[in-house]
Amino acid sequence: MKYLIVIICILHLSGCAINATGVNRDTGERMVLHCQGVPITYSLSTEVNGETFKGKLVSTRNATVRDDYGNTIMVSGNTYRAVLFGDRNRTMRCELCGNLANGVGSCITSDGREFDVQW
Repeated sequence: MKYLIVIICILHLSGCAINATGVNRDTGERMVLHCQGVPITYSLSTEVNGETFKGKLVSTRNATVRDDYGNTIMVSGNTYRAVLFGDRNRTMRCELCGNLANGVGSCITSDGREFDVQW
């Protein structure tokens, strides 16, 4: 029985280990968004145009996503938001939806670079 508890604890603490690919909507520039951590506290990092971004990811559960054209869609399940701070004073905001196997989302930097993300 105590071995079962140890295995459950190890699986629970394994948490997030995702490498998502992002593509800039205008230029085609690529980024890789790394997610690591344990449930409740996930950390994200990426590099865009020579700037390293690091931040936190939190679960928001259900969300309404709206695009630039006013279209909305209600997403239920695993939705996440993140804020990352760059080492050159820019920021990045991300909205993601998915699980460890696959997902989609978008990120935007404070200077307006938009990335579509999937894993």
